[in-house]
Amino acid sequence: MQVIGWQLSYDLMDPGDKPSHQRLYLQSMEGVDMADLRLDLVCHEGLYAACLQAKVPIVLESFQLVFFHRFQAGDLVCMNGYQSWTDTRWLGSYAWMRGLDRVQTKLLERYALDAMGDNRFVDYVQRPGRQHGFTYAMVKDRRSAGGRYHFLGSLDENRGFTLISMDAMANLITIEPELPWGVLAPGESVDLGSWMQYEGASEDEVFTAWFAASDIKARPVPPLLGYSSWYRHYGDIDEAKLESDLAGAMSAFQKLDYMGLPDNARIVFQIDDGWCKIGDWMEPDSKKFPRGMAALAKDIRDAGFIPGLWHSPFVCEADSKLYKEHPDWLLRDSKGNPIKTGPHWSGAYALDVLNPQVAQYAGRVLRSMVENWGFGFVKLDFLYAACMLPRKGMTRGRIMREAMELLREAAGDALLDACGIPLASAFGLADYCRIGCDVGLDWDDKLHMRLLHRERVSSKNALGNVLSRAGLDGRAFGNDPDVIFLRQDVALTQAQKEALIHAAANYGSMLLTSDDMGEWREEEDLSLYLAAVYVLCKRKEAQA
Repeated sequence: MQVIGWQLSYDLMDPGDKPSHQRLYLQSMEGVDMADLRLDLVCHEGLYAACLQAKVPIVLESFQLVFFHRFQAGDLVCMNGYQSWTDTRWLGSYAWMRGLDRVQTKLLERYALDAMGDNRFVDYVQRPGRQHGFTYAMVKDRRSAGGRYHFLGSLDENRGFTLISMDAMANLITIEPELPWGVLAPGESVDLGSWMQYEGASEDEVFTAWFAASDIKARPVPPLLGYSSWYRHYGDIDEAKLESDLAGAMSAFQKLDYMGLPDNARIVFQIDDGWCKIGDWMEPDSKKFPRGMAALAKDIRDAGFIPGLWHSPFVCEADSKLYKEHPDWLLRDSKGNPIKTGPHWSGAYALDVLNPQVAQYAGRVLRSMVENWGFGFVKLDFLYAACMLPRKGMTRGRIMREAMELLREAAGDALLDACGIPLASAFGLADYCRIGCDVGLDWDDKLHMRLLHRERVSSKNALGNVLSRAGLDGRAFGNDPDVIFLRQDVALTQAQKEALIHAAANYGSMLLTSDDMGEWREEEDLSLYLAAVYVLCKRKEAQA
């Protein structure tokens, strides 16, 4: 790859006049000094940075660095998707990404299917060779023995997310940072971003170089084993069901311990969605959980497991008290309408984390779960809700990072598993992070479901994400590949089950299941699981 120039668009904001659109296109890498602004560019040994100073009031619209790369048939491309669930896989360089054009408008609006991904703010150009992603991208060429990896990545996503777009037919790759919203006053300066270009012989080499340049370090975390209630019961949980599942998990892990569990593994028993109305986190369903959540957490800890709880801090549902009593807490669009986050529950709506009352509530809830109820592991879900709109002069990336910092501080030493989040916002803050979509009880869902958004449920897509995002494990956080299945009542072949468990053991940091572990067969299921545990624990020991 070779950088060939840059593009800048901005509006002049003279008092009393209409904005005057200005565009500078493919200038040299020397930067410019104009009457309106000064743009400084740094380009040194594959590292790039840009800084702009306004001389008159201006509003930045876009800034792009443009690279030349000669694509050829046989090249493969991996563009990191917008958030945890977005499909991220190696594709041919002349492939393209489909948007939501195949989904009927009525369905799109009714179920907010475009809310979970980037469809509202990225154009899907559905032509051969047009692909895009966020934060980092790789091209693997086949022209040299073993192939070479060409890498582009942002060195700091905290100021804003970086869109990376590719046009293989034109042999171009473009980096476009998310820019500050609002007017830059005369004399005001802003860093537009910093990025790295690198070429290496392996994924391991390029990821190692990237994280060294970024100075990002993952929190040291143990390999995590255990149980999650979601894919066994989904939202239909209660205390009796979970106590039965806990007994089954205890029985299984007693047998596994006798068979020889590695010493560096820790075990979690995680309660997933279904324990309260979404948003009313301090009011668990008293009929389903008459003793409350603290009592159940104690039972889990007494069984020798880390108590885990599912939580979605920046979302509420329409049937919640929060939605009805705090309409001022809802994130709203320019017309004043509350913003949906997707088709979930009784209607899912985003909270405005920039509202101090919302931020205080989110922190207070998480601290209570950890300090008062005794949960040592919290799965934080639907986190993208925090950054659905740039606002108050802040980019999506900055809003999401500050929201994640809020949660990290509130959680203290508890283990956090981030999910449904633009991944860079979790770098160095989350202990674990989901790096794929939800697995399903079959391989790739029904045909009509495959026509939906890129964040859909799919075991096939989840496996692809585990493989393509493997380089993040141990560098950004511990990768959460979602659960594995060994039970017989799922529509997965034995080969598909083994592919999921093999990928989790070799490229992730967690081996959780939603099976009734008490029903696992010793020779078949327990032995297969234990073999995967050994692979995981040995690899994590080497990482440490």
